[in-house]
Amino acid sequence: MSKISQKDIANSLNISRVTVTKALMDHPDIAEKTRKLVKSRAMELGYIPDFIGRSLSSRKTQTIGLVIPKIAHSFFSYSVERFYFYAKEQGYHLIPMVSFEDAENERDNIQTLLSMRVDGLIIDIAENSIENEGYEFAKKSGCKILFYDRYLIGSEDSYVTSNDYKSAKDLTEMAIKKGYKKIFHFAGPAQISIAFDRSQGFKDGAKELTNARAIEVGMTYQSGFDQLMKLHTQKNLPDAIIAVNDSVAQGVYDAAKKLGLAIPGDLGVAGFGDVETSKLLDPPLTSVQIPIDKMACEAVSIIVSMIESEKSPIKQKVFESTVIERESL
Repeated sequence: MSKISQKDIANSLNISRVTVTKALMDHPDIAEKTRKLVKSRAMELGYIPDFIGRSLSSRKTQTIGLVIPKIAHSFFSYSVERFYFYAKEQGYHLIPMVSFEDAENERDNIQTLLSMRVDGLIIDIAENSIENEGYEFAKKSGCKILFYDRYLIGSEDSYVTSNDYKSAKDLTEMAIKKGYKKIFHFAGPAQISIAFDRSQGFKDGAKELTNARAIEVGMTYQSGFDQLMKLHTQKNLPDAIIAVNDSVAQGVYDAAKKLGLAIPGDLGVAGFGDVETSKLLDPPLTSVQIPIDKMACEAVSIIVSMIESEKSPIKQKVFESTVIERESL
């Protein structure tokens, strides 16, 4: 059986093909009653739009590619959900891909999305991304690019992120006010914006302490677990840890449990991200809540304006976050 075409729909309704095309695109020239009739008949006949043909004629696919570091994580999964919502509002489809915190996977993701002719790319970079060759290639291809949450230090591209410096400084000062004297920061890779800013905020917040230390560990649960075990072996345990994110903090929790350390009695712990599981820890984790919905909305708004405008200025938007105090600190 041959594929159903717009001409088949037009013939079945005794209207012109132009009318069918406009109706399927919700063109204002076509009455709402006719649009509904055409869409109903298209569904009835099993019509599938010729997406490739349409994109070739318009030079746009109405798609936005999204690359995120992981999906089994409430920060990223909720971000994807909000991106879908706001992209749809603007008439765009979202195509998400996952790098699994690996720069090579990230480059492959970008290449795949470019081959699908996405109009724009939103990228939350992997923890081991150290150069922007893939990003520059995307821009040379004519694809618009925006960074979300994380970007490489020194980037002159558009991005949407949160005020990680201030949040880290506030969190550190909170720990000091609670009486903690030996505070360590389990930091992420310094070339990534959020890790750099959180580390700087910690250092400035703890500048009056003699026993404050930032240790680069990574962005994963395992890195938090391994680092606390290492400090125990070295007999150099702090009395509080501010982790670069909640995944690292959860690794610290499990290592503390294995070592018989009580939280917060023996060890205070705080993180970043306020992921869903952090509220369920025992005790619930003090964390920084990031305004995902506002950030996703702004990111989509910026990338769409970049796609639809020949000359769109660089936009770098920073949102304020909120420290959520719980029983772990």
